[in-house]
Amino acid sequence: MRTILTLAAFALLVALLGYTIVPRLPQTAPAAATQTPAWNPTAIQSKLASVEVREIDPAHAALVFSYDLENTTDADYQLPKGPSTIIMTRLKADGTLSSGEPIELNNSIFLPARNRTRISFQINRLFRWPTELVPGRMGPLTQDKYRSLVSQEVGNLSGFVLFDQAAHYQIELPGRWQELQAPSANPAVVN
Repeated sequence: MRTILTLAAFALLVALLGYTIVPRLPQTAPAAATQTPAWNPTAIQSKLASVEVREIDPAHAALVFSYDLENTTDADYQLPKGPSTIIMTRLKADGTLSSGEPIELNNSIFLPARNRTRISFQINRLFRWPTELVPGRMGPLTQDKYRSLVSQEVGNLSGFVLFDQAAHYQIELPGRWQELQAPSANPAVVN
C-alpha cells in the first residue's frame, strides 16, 4: 500500500509541475507559409537597340533582337545563360505573356551597378533568302522581303519579358515595331 501511495504522490507531483511549468514555456509560432518574393520590374530598364535578319542557311533566317539594359541599382547584376532565365513574348492585344517557343539569351549578362550593357537573343524561322542582283547591294524587293519577315514575327507582339528566377527580376523588353516600316540604309538591320 505504501508503494501505491508513493506512486500516486509522485504522479500528483509530476502533474502539478506539468500544470505550472508547461504554460510558461515559450510557444512556437506555427510555421509561416513561405512567400515567394514579388518580381522586381524596375531594377533593370531596357530599350530596343535593333532587330537584325541573319542568314543561317539558304532556307532559314535568324531574327536577332538586341536591347540595351540599364542597371538602376547600386549593386552589380549578373545573369547566367541557362534554365533559370526565361524570355517570353508579350502579346499586343491584351498584354498576355506567351511561351510559344523557347527563346534563349545569346550570352550571359554582367551589368555593373548604374551602368548599361547590350544583350541579344534570336528567333529562328524558315526563310527563303533572296538572290542579290548585284553582290553587296540589296534592291527594294529584298528590303521588302526582310521587312515582311520581321513584321510577320512581331506583328502581334508588344515586346518580350525576361525573367530572372534566381534574383526575381522582371525585365520588360518593349518593342518599337511601328518604326520598322521606315526605310533604313542597311535593310538587314532594322533600328
